[in-house]
Amino acid sequence: MIRFIWILLLCGFSMLFAEGKSKGLATSQTQVEQDTLISDSLEESRAESDSEMIKSPWFETLTWPFAHIVQPIFNAAVFPFSAPLHYAVKNNVLETGVNMFSFGKEKNIFIYPTMNLRPGASTLLGFMYRHRNLLLSSDYFVFGSDYYANGDWSLTTRYTKRNVFNSEFFWGAIWRYSADRNAVAILPGGKESFTYADSSYSLETRIGRPMPFVKNMDFELNAKFSMFQGDVPDVEDSVADLITYEGDYEFNRYDRGLYQDYFSIPLRVSVSYDDLNAPFMPTTGSRIVLAWTYSWVGKYKGNNTYDGVSNRYNHDFQVIDFVAQHYFFMGTTATNYGLSSAEGRKNRKFYTDFSWDETLRLWRPENVKSTLFNRRVIAVQLRARQMWEQEEGGAPFTAFSTINARYPLRGYLSSYADFATLGLSAEYRWPIDRLVDGVVFNEYAFYGRTWHSFAMENLLNSWGFGVRVRRPDMYLFRLQLGFHGLHGVSFICTVAPEFQ
Repeated sequence: MIRFIWILLLCGFSMLFAEGKSKGLATSQTQVEQDTLISDSLEESRAESDSEMIKSPWFETLTWPFAHIVQPIFNAAVFPFSAPLHYAVKNNVLETGVNMFSFGKEKNIFIYPTMNLRPGASTLLGFMYRHRNLLLSSDYFVFGSDYYANGDWSLTTRYTKRNVFNSEFFWGAIWRYSADRNAVAILPGGKESFTYADSSYSLETRIGRPMPFVKNMDFELNAKFSMFQGDVPDVEDSVADLITYEGDYEFNRYDRGLYQDYFSIPLRVSVSYDDLNAPFMPTTGSRIVLAWTYSWVGKYKGNNTYDGVSNRYNHDFQVIDFVAQHYFFMGTTATNYGLSSAEGRKNRKFYTDFSWDETLRLWRPENVKSTLFNRRVIAVQLRARQMWEQEEGGAPFTAFSTINARYPLRGYLSSYADFATLGLSAEYRWPIDRLVDGVVFNEYAFYGRTWHSFAMENLLNSWGFGVRVRRPDMYLFRLQLGFHGLHGVSFICTVAPEFQ
């Protein structure tokens, strides 16, 4: 509860200081890469101007807890992550690596490894091939493959084209294939799960365009064909049959399509608003997406069907998705969020020369207070999903809403599923080097039958800290530790961003 109050206070303070100060942030984020010749006198003048802003007594009182307690704790929390990354930035390891994976005269081809370090079979290594302007101007081709710790593998191919026939329309297609003998089916109403063997593939296409006469809004139509080919797992003891939950919850594997083959054809219509000032390191703006999906589901087939039971209900379902993100920037109009090369070197020295005297100087309240409301970003996301069955008891198990580390709920290794989910995430970010951000996050999530019937026992909380590594034009990876209460720790090392 205390962590949640801190997040609300930070959001409130950020709105006070972000109003009227974020207009000057429309400058391109690529200036961070070019700003390598900033003089020390300019940096000192910035510090002086910032110090003038904090002389009022009420401001001193308001910022005292953050200056003396919160920010020093945040700096200490991310130090184990930031120190090795400081060395990497200082010796240009990250930029050298990016350049090493870049090809072509215009550096429009990227070939690089991917990773996701998690306990068990979900640990993966893979590669990604990205090519801009492959066939036509403004097109984008992506091909990737992942190999998991247990020998499973997956393939993904994506192609997108903007300004189709010199119009404002964009078009894209995605093909996926997955061979997973340890796929997990989360039973609705909790986290109980069963494994199953799955060989699935899908073909998805989408088309959209900016909405006329409405700035920063897009309309998109999405159609997809998915084929699920399920089977019982190697371990027979983990086979689900008929399970009854508390209240009205009941899971019948024949009604839900578990271990069976079926196809689905979802049709999705979405409207989005996006005025973020940068795609990979946003500091101001909002992103809002509202989508409705109707899925036609075919009859269950295969060796594990039960005549008279598997197809007694209509399997179709529909879904409403809502995502709202907002970024609050705390700083002056003359200061970009990213650190310059000179500022990065200065900040790096504080972390790498970690003697006792340097520690006291780094955490001295007046030093922390001078930059407390400068170059800070609070990122907030609200995410909700509701699924309705066309006939009660007939929707496949893959239709249910799921809460997991990507929701995000980063402190949990397990997943939760139900008809409805609702999540609120807040992140406090600050630059600790030119390409590295410190991150402290706090997240809450509900699951239940409907949005208006959530129970307090289904409330989940996750919190943690870490770092995210990015360039102004590219998101690289993140290293984070997630906790839920005092029940263990989850280590996250992935190239996937925090928010979708």
